[in-house]
Amino acid sequence: MNILILTHSYPCTIESYGGIFVKEQAKALSSDHQVFVVCFNVNYENLSPFSSGQFIKRQHGNLTEYFFKTGRSFPIINQYKYLKDTYWFIRNTILRDNKIDIIHCHVSYPSGILGVIISKAKKIPCILTEHTAIKKLYRSIIHKLCVNYALKKASALICVSNSLRKEVRLVVNRRVFVVPNIVNTNKITSAEHPDSEVVNIGFLGNLNSRNKGLDILLMAMSKLNNRKYKLHIGGNGILLQDFQKMSEELGIKDDCIFYGNIIPAKLGDFLSGLSFFVLPSRYETFGIVLIEAMAAGLPVISTKCGGPEDFVTAETGILIPPGDVNGLENAIIEMEAKIKSYKREKIRAYAINTFGEKAFIERINPIYQSLHQTQAPSPSLLSK
Repeated sequence: MNILILTHSYPCTIESYGGIFVKEQAKALSSDHQVFVVCFNVNYENLSPFSSGQFIKRQHGNLTEYFFKTGRSFPIINQYKYLKDTYWFIRNTILRDNKIDIIHCHVSYPSGILGVIISKAKKIPCILTEHTAIKKLYRSIIHKLCVNYALKKASALICVSNSLRKEVRLVVNRRVFVVPNIVNTNKITSAEHPDSEVVNIGFLGNLNSRNKGLDILLMAMSKLNNRKYKLHIGGNGILLQDFQKMSEELGIKDDCIFYGNIIPAKLGDFLSGLSFFVLPSRYETFGIVLIEAMAAGLPVISTKCGGPEDFVTAETGILIPPGDVNGLENAIIEMEAKIKSYKREKIRAYAINTFGEKAFIERINPIYQSLHQTQAPSPSLLSK
């Protein structure tokens, strides 16, 4: 089949991490299908209301990537221009010369609403995969209307976790498939447990907000009396200096190593020296970094914040309530005490078998086939 993937987040360089799960899906799909990816954004640097946009094209075998940027227009009409320009780009660049069998959109807005518009105009089945908390997408009444319309009118609806599925079902009463994100386990090797007195704890996350819970982890670390714990912190963002200052104020500066941004190519190196991994998020729709840690054979500590409940088990790690400093302190002590009881190769095998390329293809292909056979069914056909 010919698959058209629409997304506003997709890595354009080897250093980029945003939307990496979409790229991994596209690469996996290209082994069986012809895949066209359109990553579209607004160029906010300059006001250019009459510009129709520019694009870069890249070809990798059966995978063709387009990075399209439209010019920024005036307030109120900017988003309309954004969608209109992207629609005409797709129509004139891809749909004119290729018979697309399936449109697969990632996130309800902007990709979902654009995909539904193209689906209705061209009679092509449209799948929408939601990755984001729905209320986070409700930035205005217009955005809310667009998000809800996309959720209702997509030919098939997918969520990346059961917790997000429950959120979506509060908005639309229809069948919602759960297809977890794919993890490229080939770039991650198994981490051997370090034969050392030092307990190396890993954290990796976006530091533009406190959602990932690094502040909770730093407070828990400060309560650990034994200084054999070292915290390895990967990630960058506007709060990086705040967290560095916090580690100093808590008296654990010497026990914290801040690495800054970890590019995907270096992720395996970062994970390889760790004893275990911690992600004390306040909210997650999935938690892909936990799967990446597990692919290295690392047991994990996370919170009951949504996505992690689907895959963090007694065999793979420990779950605690969000925001619980004492609970996290106790979980770290507990994991350190029984670290050798975790079967690292078993954890790695679980991550590969459940979230690797083969598992994703086995989940998504039947959905594609059902839509291709029915030729753009109404949502009711897939709602039972």
